[in-house]
Amino acid sequence: NAFSPASDQAWLLSSSSGVTFSDISTAAPLDAISMVPAAGWLQIFFVAGWFECVAFDRQWNQEGRVPGDYGYDPLGFTKGKDMEKDEKMLSLRMKEIKNGRVAMMTIAA
Repeated sequence: NAFSPASDQAWLLSSSSGVTFSDISTAAPLDAISMVPAAGWLQIFFVAGWFECVAFDRQWNQEGRVPGDYGYDPLGFTKGKDMEKDEKMLSLRMKEIKNGRVAMMTIAA
């Protein structure tokens, strides 16, 4: 396992600075943040921003979309169901929203 601190084979996180994933895993959390190069953070923010733009377009600019529907349902839980009228789907969506809110409150606590 290349991500393990005890690994003989270390995968480079940054070839320019010589930082490996093993180095990150052994560092203190705040030190690990500073070990990631600026180009790495730029890549992370670029991909996250791209995903948010795609999600915004799907949610607000395309008709018939339900908030939180990113078009990825590999197990087919919502296949063939009306997301706005089906009582079971409305109930599941509300449970998911409440679960997310409880998770945010526990993280903040």
